[in-house]
Amino acid sequence: MSSMPCSVDIQRVPVEEERQQLVTELVFTITVSPRQTAQVLKFIGQRLPKLSGIEHVKRIRKHPDNSDNLLVVMCQCSQITREALHTKLQGTEWEPSKVTEHPVPATAPFTVEQFNLWKTVWPVSFRPPVLVRTVLSADDREYIEKMLRYVADSIKTEEVVVAICSAKSRLVMAETSVSQESRSVHPLRHAAMCCIAQVADAELRRQEGTVPAKRPHSPSIADGDAVAGYLCEGLDVFASREPCVMCTMALVHSRIGRLFFLSPSPSSGGISRYSMHSYKSLNHHFSAFQCSINR
Repeated sequence: MSSMPCSVDIQRVPVEEERQQLVTELVFTITVSPRQTAQVLKFIGQRLPKLSGIEHVKRIRKHPDNSDNLLVVMCQCSQITREALHTKLQGTEWEPSKVTEHPVPATAPFTVEQFNLWKTVWPVSFRPPVLVRTVLSADDREYIEKMLRYVADSIKTEEVVVAICSAKSRLVMAETSVSQESRSVHPLRHAAMCCIAQVADAELRRQEGTVPAKRPHSPSIADGDAVAGYLCEGLDVFASREPCVMCTMALVHSRIGRLFFLSPSPSSGGISRYSMHSYKSLNHHFSAFQCSINR
């Protein structure tokens, strides 16, 4: 590895929810006194559509006129017309004149900053997200910087370098470099794919060429690590270039823990372009970091 002094910048790539702007949608609200709360909530539960997609919105708030009255969310304006709502209110103790339209945040807040902004529109629930292993200790950062320098120093002309490591043992479990010419020979010969294949081959050798129907927790190819039902569960990936969409999906399916990459691919990268490390519909998320080395 190069002994040339250099600084390493490590920046976590925000997940998609962190970049969302405040968007609102309209709901029907009704003004009630505190003693009417139970009755109106019963009416809403029995007669009106359930809230859909805005469960983070609190059902009741104090009335902004500073009186003792309350504002209660009845349903979304997209679910029922005002005329149909008035029809349902006939024969009840609530007058249609007490019904108003009010904007509420259409999405749940993901950050404290979003929560502080969202609640100025309407009170919302907020659960701080658990972003796994995004705070780097001094020891962790030293290991990460060492691996990034190793990846950077291994780069040859037109090559992509990837290494898969154990964050626990700090051992390199797989590494490869793939040239543009090599990728043109076989469409799946991408560095990240080749690294995952190396981990798979080593796991097969460890199990003496047999794979049980359901792989148990057992020692992996790295001393002290464990392989559960997925090849790269919890492992760190270091790449000289941001993985493409295909490779990023392979990393998702392999259940990696963290990805550190040097050169971004804004037009085709699985992270920069599509935020696949935090895509809602995928059943695994991981932390991604864009890094740079200043020599």
